[in-house]
Parts: sequence; structure tokens; C-alpha cells
Amino acid sequence: MKDVEIRVPDVGTTTDEIEVVEWLVRVGEQVTLGQPLLVVETDKALMEIESVAAGTLKQIIAEPGQEMATGEVLAIVASEGAAQLAMTTSSTTPASTNTAPAPSVQKQAAGQFDNALAIPDVDIDSYDRDFLLSLYERMALIRTFEDRVKLLFLEGSMPGTIHQCQGQEACAVGVCAALNQDDFITSTFRGHGHALAKGVTVEGLLYELFGALSGCCKGKGGSMHVGDMRIGMVPGIAIVGGGVPLAAGMGLAFKMQKSSQVVASFLGDGAIAEGAFHEGINLAAIWDLPVVYVCENNHYGASTRVDKVMRNQRISERAATYGIPAQTIDGNDVLAVYETTRKAVELCRDAQGPVFLELLTYRRTGHSRRDACHYQPSEERDYWMSRDPITLLGVQLVERRGVPQNKLDELQTKVNQQFDDALSAVPDQPMPTVDDLTTDLWA
Repeated sequence: MKDVEIRVPDVGTTTDEIEVVEWLVRVGEQVTLGQPLLVVETDKALMEIESVAAGTLKQIIAEPGQEMATGEVLAIVASEGAAQLAMTTSSTTPASTNTAPAPSVQKQAAGQFDNALAIPDVDIDSYDRDFLLSLYERMALIRTFEDRVKLLFLEGSMPGTIHQCQGQEACAVGVCAALNQDDFITSTFRGHGHALAKGVTVEGLLYELFGALSGCCKGKGGSMHVGDMRIGMVPGIAIVGGGVPLAAGMGLAFKMQKSSQVVASFLGDGAIAEGAFHEGINLAAIWDLPVVYVCENNHYGASTRVDKVMRNQRISERAATYGIPAQTIDGNDVLAVYETTRKAVELCRDAQGPVFLELLTYRRTGHSRRDACHYQPSEERDYWMSRDPITLLGVQLVERRGVPQNKLDELQTKVNQQFDDALSAVPDQPMPTVDDLTTDLWA
């Protein structure tokens, strides 16, 4: 048994102090990795602090009412060993893989978008088995990376901030699987999944988050600006909607060069309220540019539901007013995303772009590391948890393609090991020096 300290993570926006409100576990009780241990208050908001180890709660150091600062020890967990964080849903089979929710949940859960889901005619039996397994493995890799990084932040090992994409893996993987190696993507501040789907290595991404020179952006990008031009990913743009006009400019360059390359530009539902969205997409429309705009509609711009900021039932309706093909599809169905994107890319290569895709999805975590996510109604959240993209594909692989469950388990073990290997090498990575401040800069 090894004692693991549960410390106060940097969860405050305007302060580095929290107040312990309530313990959810008693001394002597068993805890699992990622299990909420206590409720704290910071910035007048309540949030749960999760365990970074599996084992037994050995000691509570901070009692209710006590104020603590970032980095101070809250409790001690007697760990049962180097536990791996399993995927939340990898072994859970949903009761149904039907895309339509129960009638009582329709309006609340999917914001009246359910009837707009346009599912391409996808037959899983028509796909190569290895291709399907590669999609599953890539989604599992993204989920594992995000879950493990979350724990690194909670234990105080990782600097900076994080905006994570658990639950949205099918969007990144389905889109990038439809692109050629020399095609490009633009990303957002929630870009870890986009990076891994496009080909950034686990090592390059993890080292970047730790600020190392060996990171994909030499330690200068951090979590919000990851990317690698060598594999076709422009470093993430934290300005909401900032990638929309940039993608139009890239598309114009490709058109002028008579290249067959395409740009896939990821954006969130919050970006539709930005002027850059309308200006950029209009520019791409009037010049027939080879851009696939991919709106990952996770229903919330930060903490505001999308149906509170527009009367349209679909974001794709707004994009269609610019005279371009626009479609709303199930963003948790990786094959639907892949097929729709593949057709959109074909249109762009035939000079019939741009195309707008609205992918309905849901993030399983807060907007950022400090977001307790209390604004997501429990009924809505339960519905989307039952439609986990990794589980949906896993069920089809087992039931329709005869893939044994132990094969999926092997893939999960493989991605766990990839992350472990990268993490173990972090202490050996070179860190930037003062002289590096003036490199890679353009006046």
C-alpha cells in the first residue's frame, strides 16, 4: 500500500483558496479512481474534488468549514497500487443504441434537435474490420488521454489550464478519418482530441502540456494551442470563432495553387454568435472554397445552452442561408460522421465547397477545469451518457462484426500503455530556457 496525497487543485478563477463544505466519503471506506471525495466552495460556486488514486480513505486532514489553498493536502488515500483509469463506459452496454431519446426527454435532452438528425445510410458490415478497430482505438486513446490528464491536473502535477473533450471523440475521429494526410484542420481551445485524431503523437501532446521543448509546439502552445503543421494541424486558436476566417484563407490559397487539399475547420456552437463566423463562412461561400466547417454542437457555449441564444432549431439552418450545403447529423455515431465528412470532402475537391456540418454531441466534463458543470440537467446528462460514442461502436463491433470483447480490452490496454510510456518519459524532457523566448517568432 502506498499513501497518496489528495491536494487542492487550482480550481479558483479569482482566488487560490477553497472552503471544505462536505466530505462524501468517510475514513476507512474504499474509493475508486476519479470518485468524488468532497465538495468545496470557491468563487461562490460548489464543486466536487475527485480522488487521484484507488484504495482506502486513510485520513481526512481538512474538516468542513476549513479554508485551504491550492496545493495543500486535503486527505490521504492508501493506494492499492498504480491503478489505471479505465474508460468510463468501455465495458458498459447501453440498453439501446437508438438515436432517438424517450419522448419525455426529447426537448430537454437534445434541445429539439432530435428530429433533425440526418443519419447517412451506414452499414457497418460494409467496412473493413481493421478500419473499424482503428476508429475504436483512436477514440479510446482520446478518452484515456483526457481522463488521465484530468487526474494529473487534480494531483497538481500538470501546469496551466485544460479544456477537455470527453464524449466528443466520434467528431474528431470521424472527421479526420475522412481526410488525406496532406489535408489540414484548424482547431479550438478544446483541441486534444483533434490533435490525436489528426496524428499528433501522445508523446508530443503530453510533453506540450508539460511545457517541454519536445512538445508538439516546443512548449509554447500549452493545452489551448496544440497542433503540428507537419501533420496538417494548425495550432489551436483560443479565440472563439477565430479558425473560421483562417480556414477560408487557407482554402483560398489551396484554390489559387490549384491544389486538391481541403481544410476541415472545427468550431463550437458558441462560435455561431461571433462576427468572424458569419464573415468567414460568407467569404468561403462566395468564392467556393474547399473548406468543411465542422460545428461540434455540445449544446453549451460555456454554461449557456445553445437554444437560449438562437431561435433556429438547427445551427445548420443558419449556415445554409449562405447558400452552401449544410447538414445536422449524430455526432456520437463515428461512422455517420465519417461518411458525411467523406462526402463533404468530395464536394470540396470538386470545387463545390464549402460545406457546413453540425455534429450533435455532448461533453461529459465541464467547460474548463474550474467548471463544476451543475448547469447540465440530470435527465439530459443521463440521456447523453447512455449514448457514449465509444460504447456505441464497441457494441456494434461485438454484436454485428463478431469482434470478441477481449480484443477491445486489448486495445484499451494498448492505449493505457502508450500513455504510461509517455508519462514516464516526462521528467527526462528538456525544458525551455530564457533564450527560447525569442525563437520561432515573427515580427
